[in-house]
Amino acid sequence: MFRMSTPAPRRSLKRFLAFVRPYRGLLAGAIAFGVVRYLVPLALPWSVKIVVDDLLPRSGARAHASLHLLMGGLCALYGVYAVASYWRSYLSGRAGHRVIFDLRQALYRHVQRMSLSFFDRQKIGAVVSRMTTDIASAQNFVGAAFVATAMDLALLAVIVVLLCAMNVTLALVSLSVLPFYAAISYHLQKGIRAKSRTIHHQLQEISGELHEQFAGIATIQAFTQEASEARQFRAQSEAYFDTVMGSVRLQSIALGSTGFLTALGPILVLWFGVTEVWSGRLTVGTLMAFYGYLGMLYQPIQRLTELNLILANSLAAMDRIFEVFDTVPEVRERPGAIALGRARGALRFEDVTFQYTGREPVLERVNLTIPAGTTAALVGPSGAGKSTLVRLLPRYYDVTGGRITLDGVDIRDLTLASLRDQVALVSQEPILFSGTIEENLRYGKPDASDAELRAAARAAFAEPFIEQLPQGYQTEIGERGVRLSGGQKQRLAIARAFLKDAPILLLDEPTSALDAESEDLVKEALNRLLEGRTALIIAHRLSTIEHADIVIVLDGGQIVEQGRHEELLKERGGLYRRYAEHQLASLLTDT
Repeated sequence: MFRMSTPAPRRSLKRFLAFVRPYRGLLAGAIAFGVVRYLVPLALPWSVKIVVDDLLPRSGARAHASLHLLMGGLCALYGVYAVASYWRSYLSGRAGHRVIFDLRQALYRHVQRMSLSFFDRQKIGAVVSRMTTDIASAQNFVGAAFVATAMDLALLAVIVVLLCAMNVTLALVSLSVLPFYAAISYHLQKGIRAKSRTIHHQLQEISGELHEQFAGIATIQAFTQEASEARQFRAQSEAYFDTVMGSVRLQSIALGSTGFLTALGPILVLWFGVTEVWSGRLTVGTLMAFYGYLGMLYQPIQRLTELNLILANSLAAMDRIFEVFDTVPEVRERPGAIALGRARGALRFEDVTFQYTGREPVLERVNLTIPAGTTAALVGPSGAGKSTLVRLLPRYYDVTGGRITLDGVDIRDLTLASLRDQVALVSQEPILFSGTIEENLRYGKPDASDAELRAAARAAFAEPFIEQLPQGYQTEIGERGVRLSGGQKQRLAIARAFLKDAPILLLDEPTSALDAESEDLVKEALNRLLEGRTALIIAHRLSTIEHADIVIVLDGGQIVEQGRHEELLKERGGLYRRYAEHQLASLLTDT
């Protein structure tokens, strides 16, 4: 759940306008064509006045010629209307979609730069909601606020002038309802905007829950928790429904009130206008034209009232979008950070301490030296700090005390891109993306040649099973590689690491979930991968690290033992030996 301060409404709007500014030319064009589109129909009521007052009383040749000229001119004007309608719609749509494209890209890049701690705190569905639903709501602002408002205001101004030109008293009668429009909009906007923020927030929570539940659907079914999850979803949906209906109620009040005022104005005008005709101060044609313009007067007023509702929703969405922009990554590059070339891979952890915000330290004053080309195994109970130690190296998190150096340089003095270029990761549950095998392998090196791609697959013993698939390297593997076995996914992850050819490897128990046959293949592939590289291996199976150059035993966030596998086995009462007594009984029997 996002826990960020809400930006001030004006500040959110000002920041949004910065994304609009590059497209002000498109918007200006859309406004210009929109004004033409709205002004063309104004010729029709005036034409009715001419016909009723000037042409109908006469029926001669000149009247016929004038009628034909007038009607021909109206047809030509409506041809202009059609062209203006096209360009208004096209330019407005292009500007709106370009603004939202830029905003979504900027938000995506910002979220990509966030530290892992950000994703630890947020539900993925909630983040996605900000990038889709909220941005789509903000898009309405571009067309509504800029183009529609300018068109409606221009139309109102011209109509008011025309009404005053025909009859000032009648014009004042028709405009008498406008203050009531303004009062209704002012009093309802704040409530609608607050409801809109709550609606977006609840929708985000529902999206996050659904993402989490569908990702873990097998667990839900295994523990027969479908009914419990359904009840929880129903409760969330009911709360969302109640909030939506509160917003609908406010919008209905606004639309009902303005609908009443829209009907009341013409009644007052007709009432007063007929008395003016009876008194001889107003012609029938003028009253008809006035009444025609009156319909055009209240249409933009009604649209502006509805626009107020749209803007309330859009501004609430903007607030939520810029909440994300206001979240600063905890891991950032220092000014003047160095872009590192290929590293040798010498690592030092100097008094390294780390703790998650508001929690007890996970690591305390860890000192460790790993020479270049060394394979170091990390062993210890759950919660000992093994995974955290590995995550600090590519700066997924920053140390809260001490420092880590790579080839003698503090990793915080390196650019993030160049630091992470030095590291390849093979995890216990390899992350593969929906797409083809080739696309997943090229994550390691996007510009790799086909020969390099196949060489990496052969080195990881992945090519045989790839070639047996129907489309080979072009086979779609599904989301998270769901169409592959565990061993196949692991070999693809190793092939990806081969292709990246990074000097440092981070291996998180890469064989723990495999069957014996797959484990043997993966082990052999890993042995090839480790050659000439610095490696940190998180291990639970001690059989996988017998040949490590150094074994580091962690407990309670501190290094409690350190040495080679054979040396630590001889330490009676040591933590590593106790592990070995459970896992390597046969080996202990021989020693």
